[in-house]
Amino acid sequence: MTQLPYVRLANDIAAQFHHLPDDEATSGFATHLRMFWDPRMRAQLLAHIAAGGADLDPLVVRAADQVRAA
Repeated sequence: MTQLPYVRLANDIAAQFHHLPDDEATSGFATHLRMFWDPRMRAQLLAHIAAGGADLDPLVVRAADQVRAA
């Protein structure tokens, strides 16, 4: 199964945060989403998560919760 480009990108970026403790990784990735992702990309990612979040790293889902709450 081919991953959507923003899913692959999110998972690749999340992998860079896995060496950190869970709370730091989550907030670090959430900060990255807010600072570097275009609002349209964030909206696509959040919609994908709302639809079940297939193929997403759990860190991405946790970070998206922080982005949505902000």
